[in-house]
Amino acid sequence: MNTSIKNDPYSYMSNLCFNRWKPYLIRAIQFDGGTRFSRFTKQLPISEKVLTSNLRELENDGVIVRTVYPEVPPRVEYHLTELGEDICDLLDQVYNKGREVMLKKGLPVDKLGEMWHGYQDRDEDLMMHPFKNK
Repeated sequence: MNTSIKNDPYSYMSNLCFNRWKPYLIRAIQFDGGTRFSRFTKQLPISEKVLTSNLRELENDGVIVRTVYPEVPPRVEYHLTELGEDICDLLDQVYNKGREVMLKKGLPVDKLGEMWHGYQDRDEDLMMHPFKNK
């Protein structure tokens, strides 16, 4: 019998989709229907090194697929797999519960997240410059 917290489904899912950046990356890809690397760096305060590491992990875990188009310069897009789409349902439940609790406590809720989850209309300016007013 193998008893280890590392082998627990909570730990597995936590590593798969609940680190600091993965929920944002997964949800951004789902919202856009596919996303390019440069779009992430505009939408999130994340370094290229950390972004690359997270995208590789998501790809290795089968959550996203990376498509390289033979163009000059090369174009790379990220799309969700079936597993990635399923994870979005879980992320939505977590987001909605967090939002509910935050609103009850009178805490401010991020506008970009609100847009990604359908609480605000799509705003391209906000998507391209989410931190310009901060």
